[in-house]
Amino acid sequence: MNSILEDRTYSAVKAYALKGTLIDQATYTSLAESKSIDELIIKLKTTTYNEFISKVDEPYTSKKIEHAVKKHVSKLHYDLMKVSPANKILSSYFLKYIIANLKIVLKGKALNKSYDELKDYLDLYSEELIGRRDLITRALTAENIEDSINTLNGTEFFKDIERAMQIFKENPKIDIFDIYLDRSFYSTLAKTPKIGKFRQIIAYYVDSYNILSVLRAKLWKLENEEIKKILIEPTFDISITTLKEIIISESIEEGIKTLENTSYNKLIPTSFTNEEAAISQLEDNIRKHEFIKFKKTFFWNSFGEVVSLSIIRLKEFEANNLASIAFGIENKIEPKVLMSNIIM
Repeated sequence: MNSILEDRTYSAVKAYALKGTLIDQATYTSLAESKSIDELIIKLKTTTYNEFISKVDEPYTSKKIEHAVKKHVSKLHYDLMKVSPANKILSSYFLKYIIANLKIVLKGKALNKSYDELKDYLDLYSEELIGRRDLITRALTAENIEDSINTLNGTEFFKDIERAMQIFKENPKIDIFDIYLDRSFYSTLAKTPKIGKFRQIIAYYVDSYNILSVLRAKLWKLENEEIKKILIEPTFDISITTLKEIIISESIEEGIKTLENTSYNKLIPTSFTNEEAAISQLEDNIRKHEFIKFKKTFFWNSFGEVVSLSIIRLKEFEANNLASIAFGIENKIEPKVLMSNIIM
């Protein structure tokens, strides 16, 4: 039997090897310059995504490509879970894929979308890997949003989803399901035993969630007491005092500028002409900074357990880039525009 040290070394070496396969700028440019989805498929078959891209059936679409590249990431994640000493953290993080599908199902049901209208937006490969396919299937085939939520009773998501539904009935902002499902996910991640060296990463996730969720809740004019219930506590590097200052601020601009005395000060947008756009810009800045943080873990935490999560997150960014490129090609968007929107 391998020792913990041997497992850690093996998983770290595997993570470093996978990092070496990340798509470079030249390849991204070539992919973005594809004249059609068919040409993009041919090019993607020369990358590490070939296993799942080769299984995509005709007619090719950007949605099918998105499912294929995300299957690749799920499989990579699942394989690392089996060999990494950080299995508990990686297992908690794997819930992210289930959450993504639940968002599609619940928001679709809230908008009275049918099974046929939703099924093509879902891929249950991640759920199949960990034996939780029935969870999504029951929610998807339920007659209405209330029945979908009831099928989730007893799961780790239920309380947050139930609260989201209560708010939705009073204030029909469909994205409230995103916030509360994210709350469920990040709360679970933060409560994972022995986060140890992962503290810096988890702190960033929870802090970012708290900041962005509070700002969006303010944008939707939720009551201050309701906004407080959205918060994940205990907080990490963004104190509850700072978050409460954002909650009671007079405007979105004032709320965002509350971050000037925090580690997020360099991520504050420069324009506040449009409040929703300002929040989106802050979120984009946070995600780009997150990408940089994960790349740096391969230097400051050389051969530590953190690199297993880092490579998973970098591959998620990569898969999102590829999905964005596929969507752009399908919709005849210029290569320069596509390249300006990817994170690398």
